[in-house]
Amino acid sequence: QTPLAVLRNKLDILLQSEDLTKNQYTTAEEMNNALTRISRISKNLLLLAKIENNQFDSSEMIDFNALLHQSMDALEEHFAQKNISVNVDISPDINLKGNGILAEIMINNLLINAIRHTSPNGSIWVTLTTSAFEVSNSGEKALDTDLLFKRFSRISRDNNGSGLGLAIIKEISRFHNWTVYYRFEKGLHAFSVHI
Repeated sequence: QTPLAVLRNKLDILLQSEDLTKNQYTTAEEMNNALTRISRISKNLLLLAKIENNQFDSSEMIDFNALLHQSMDALEEHFAQKNISVNVDISPDINLKGNGILAEIMINNLLINAIRHTSPNGSIWVTLTTSAFEVSNSGEKALDTDLLFKRFSRISRDNNGSGLGLAIIKEISRFHNWTVYYRFEKGLHAFSVHI
């Protein structure tokens, strides 16, 4: 991360220079965006390595309801921005043993993935029961299940993601001895984590 931080700092200084032409500024801005993406990929790969090496505590009690409501509140602006209707069916008092930080990352990744891949004016369903957490979103055709949870695989032409979100979800599920499934039915992509 240190070389990336140095590069970002130097680019920030460059972008503040008044001597830049419009073309130079555009090029520096593109470099800054690429650097941001590289930094995100680096952090995600580091997270995957830590999960695979069991470097997280898994003994705390997770208030899954609270984490889910917190994540949904934080993403409210994103739902509104695309005019996505959100349908919620959340059972109360779902407490699980595991790691709260990883559970929150998994919840956020599933919700962000659904937002990213739902067309404007589409719908998202969020369900939590004693046995599963599921996020569904409207879609047109099934995804390639052979590529779905592989690192850096692209399930759409959207280039905003790092290509690691679903791989992280799968590793977090494995870490907790949960299982993640995907299905497409009745025009809905559904990602289900059996907890």
